[in-house]
Amino acid sequence: MGGQTPSGSGATGDRSIVVDEPFAPAANWALETDDSFVLSKAGCLETLVKYQTGGAIKPMLATSWSQTNPITWDFTLRQGVRFQDGTPLDAKAVAGALKHALAAKTPAPGFSPETIAAVTAVDGKTVRITTPAPDALLPYRLAAPNTGILAPKAYTGSSTNPEGTCTGPFRITKEIPQQAIQLKRNPKYWNGPVKLASAEVRFIADGAKRATQMQTGEAQISRKLPVPSVQDLKGDSSVEVLTEQLPRTTELVLNNKKAPFDNEKVRQAFQAAIDTKAITDAVYQGAGRQAVGPFGPGEPWTPDGAAPVKADPAKAKALLSEAGVKPESIKVSLIAYNEGSGFSDLAAIIQQELKAIGVKASIRTADYASVEPDLLSGDFDAALLSRNHLGDMPDPLGYLTADYTCKGSYNLSHYCDPRTDALIKKAASAKDPDTRYADYAKVAAELQSRAVDVFLVHETESVAVASGLKGFAIHPYYTLTANLSLGTK
Repeated sequence: MGGQTPSGSGATGDRSIVVDEPFAPAANWALETDDSFVLSKAGCLETLVKYQTGGAIKPMLATSWSQTNPITWDFTLRQGVRFQDGTPLDAKAVAGALKHALAAKTPAPGFSPETIAAVTAVDGKTVRITTPAPDALLPYRLAAPNTGILAPKAYTGSSTNPEGTCTGPFRITKEIPQQAIQLKRNPKYWNGPVKLASAEVRFIADGAKRATQMQTGEAQISRKLPVPSVQDLKGDSSVEVLTEQLPRTTELVLNNKKAPFDNEKVRQAFQAAIDTKAITDAVYQGAGRQAVGPFGPGEPWTPDGAAPVKADPAKAKALLSEAGVKPESIKVSLIAYNEGSGFSDLAAIIQQELKAIGVKASIRTADYASVEPDLLSGDFDAALLSRNHLGDMPDPLGYLTADYTCKGSYNLSHYCDPRTDALIKKAASAKDPDTRYADYAKVAAELQSRAVDVFLVHETESVAVASGLKGFAIHPYYTLTANLSLGTK
């Protein structure tokens, strides 16, 4: 597949690399879906604002922005930028791309008609965005790949076409559906020379196979490696393994609108029955941390003193008794989608822990795409989910709004509390970060104490890179960048 020579044999500027990714595009490159993250990581798609790890943002396709009144923001575009088809990046093109995102059948949670009232081109270099209510975090929304900007011709068909319509350092030259995309450097990239000549991104669901391609030299970057593969690679001198804590938590989603989980004490009983330490040790082999709620230890929006819930089967049984529910009357179907790392083992452990308190749980496995309709409609009991709380936008507001407000677009828990809605809305209008973070912490504490979901593990990501690769850093939005280069060991 591909026909490229990954490491090349010529000068550094002629080199090519292969990147192994676990998830293939699944929605014809619709930017309101996770396909936008694939394009961003491939160095093709760019946004008005760039997200820095650590939470900061800086200019990308926009050079500056200002809030002209509580509901209006003006973004000044970078001059001289052209799409890869040669057409100029101007306010009309940018406004058209953002309007297309808003018109999607299911818009991205962080950029939807609920959060954006209007987008207009003021002049050739200024885009004005109006929000329904004061939103201090609008620039953060425009850093998410879902708000990526493509040339107008990308949107002319029934699907989105990124070939030749991006602004990034790499342009797509060929797509092999569900297998790979091939890219070449953009010779007229606005942000300077691109060091690599070309690249191939391969979509390989099998983590062990991704690791093997690193060992054989077929790939130079391999993301989201399973724990056993990481241990194998650590002894290979040609490979460097990087591990980083992620803003991502694996949780057991409980359907709050359906019995028995419409009863808070039943949810708390499940929380007490599940041993997160045993799960972290057995399934993640120390590569994760026991969850202390939706946010991990050390994050600025994690409640002070947050701690894991200790497993206590006796307490779980007592809570069920207080709820007036007999354990043997509860029969729960637990969804574990196939793409979830370690989900089959995780589901089996939870099944046994629930059995210990007298609750019978069956396990349903399937691809995520086939179970998502049931999750969204509420036609399920419980499900395992891996969720990035900085995925919708580089601030927890997007995640909290989507997952835990009454009208949230990804509220799989089907949880609705007007007090929570009001607190999240208040946070959205706060210009001071410390004030916002304090509000997020209050919401997180409430979700944990009421066992809205059972938060299990805060995840890490392990990425293998060839030892001669320079300029790489783990980032949720960017993998292939202009600064990447491949030298010798």
